[in-house]
Amino acid sequence: MPSGFQNDTNQLQAEMYRVVVTMSNATYYPTADGDDNGGVTPSASDSFATLPTTLAKGKARARGNMRFRNVVNRLTGLSDCQLRDITITEANGDAQATSLAFTVNFERPATIPLNGDVVGTTAVTRTAVDGSTAISTRAIAIQDAVARGIRDVTVASARVYDGTNSQDTQLSLTVTTTGATATQQFGTVAVTLIDESTLFD
Repeated sequence: MPSGFQNDTNQLQAEMYRVVVTMSNATYYPTADGDDNGGVTPSASDSFATLPTTLAKGKARARGNMRFRNVVNRLTGLSDCQLRDITITEANGDAQATSLAFTVNFERPATIPLNGDVVGTTAVTRTAVDGSTAISTRAIAIQDAVARGIRDVTVASARVYDGTNSQDTQLSLTVTTTGATATQQFGTVAVTLIDESTLFD
């Protein structure tokens, strides 16, 4: 006789992935003043003892924040998730990050559609931002979401520290794609499954 239990996409079956974004290539992640600079960072200007020394550096810091928010939006668009253990390499308010790592935890990872999954009556066919990689695993789906978040063009009102006048200001900022192509951007993101377990209420 059947037990009455079955697996479905609403079952809590947590998976944690470690995401690493390597931003040390100044061609892929420019540092010169412009809408393409700032890298990706969760750190605001006031996260440092040494604040940005110029308005341009403050804008770069805010652009990095905007890209990080875009990444979070892309990840939460896949499924409910939490970001943990954020590690970032950046020296001070003026310094653009060279590396960002974090753990993303999905409690219901089976809700992330992969190639071949049937949603409704249609089989899913998805290709990563590089245009050639099939999204066949959740690690690739996460890598794609992060890369797309970094590449999202965004215009928003943001808090910017003006180091020249030593004050915060509110400005409309534009974030464009960085200096990397879609394929290069995708390659700067690495994702590894680090843990999975079934959770019980």
